[in-house]
Amino acid sequence: MERTIQREKVAQAIGLLRALDVDCWLTFVRETSEQPDPVLKLTVGHDVTWQSAFILTLDGHRIAIVGRYDAELVREAALYPTIQTYDAGIAPVLRETIQQLHPRQIAINYSLGDVAADGLTHGMYLQLVDALKETPYQDRLISSAALVASLRTRKTPSELERMREAVAITNDIYAQVQAFLKPGITERAVADLMHAEVERRGLGTSWEWDHCPIVQSGPDAAVGHGGPTDRTVEPGHLVHIDFGVRHRLYCSDMQRMWYMRRPGERGLPASIQKAWDACVGAIEAGKKALRPGIEGWKVDEAARSYLVAAGYPEYQHALGHSVGQACHDGGPLLGPRWPRYGETPERVVEEGSVFTLELGTMTECGYIGLEDEVLVTADGCEFISPFQREVWYVG
Repeated sequence: MERTIQREKVAQAIGLLRALDVDCWLTFVRETSEQPDPVLKLTVGHDVTWQSAFILTLDGHRIAIVGRYDAELVREAALYPTIQTYDAGIAPVLRETIQQLHPRQIAINYSLGDVAADGLTHGMYLQLVDALKETPYQDRLISSAALVASLRTRKTPSELERMREAVAITNDIYAQVQAFLKPGITERAVADLMHAEVERRGLGTSWEWDHCPIVQSGPDAAVGHGGPTDRTVEPGHLVHIDFGVRHRLYCSDMQRMWYMRRPGERGLPASIQKAWDACVGAIEAGKKALRPGIEGWKVDEAARSYLVAAGYPEYQHALGHSVGQACHDGGPLLGPRWPRYGETPERVVEEGSVFTLELGTMTECGYIGLEDEVLVTADGCEFISPFQREVWYVG
């Protein structure tokens, strides 16, 4: 199995430990085919069965403590040169290893707001605390949330290459939709076309197959994560699609819009054009604000304020999320400081991150939803998917 990504991310994690001045990062897992920790995709790349500890330190130690029959998987991956095994129980080996490392802090995978950094189960936490009882290290456990946020959002060259490829594939499939769309076809028929193309290319979808793509036509379509349905596309409808592919482990996430022209129409009705322009302007306001060092909520506020000032209601979600091996990839959120988002909107944006910029509004012709992906650069950001500034027409 190819290990390019894991090698890059393990090296990146050690660099982040040094930058954050955290001595040790411990990922503690078991039966990962049933209960995976999200970070394993980046730092391990295979499942384990018995209780296992993967340890990285700021001075470069890479240690795996695994059950005897998981050891060969770790050797084959060649990511953790120090491999320690056990038979009866992991606690004695783990405790001795921690004592030898003598860390000031041990970062473990829990977070109140970031699901991508919250992979340590309560049961495994209790096992860890028990393994470290009567040692000073029981009181040195801290959250790895800041480390994991940076690790997931700062894309390496190999990650960016794959993500750009996923975006290009998504664009190709959307071009096929453009040629397919016509009055009288159903939302489900559009989804079937897209699914067939995903299968032909040997890919997966960025989220649940049955609802990726989301296809919504006309004013009666439900806005959100439902669909597609047997509703037909009709003249006077806005057609909205939200879709992404999973290519070489990495996801895309883009929305596209069409207008089904009525006989004699040359463009959008005036009220729809006004709403469209407001949504485009709000996305561009968010993009202008997005740069390294800014807190995510401030980017969201720039777009949200623009849309409201233009006379439209607030969108009831975040402006943008990180994209990577997961469609919602954790780390900073470009969203409002609402309780459901925890601390993630207050995290600062980092160079090398890839975010969506997405928002919309409902109209009498259907939902307008725009979404494209941007890469955060040294002094701002740039689109890596071509931003849809103009609606596409059918008819």
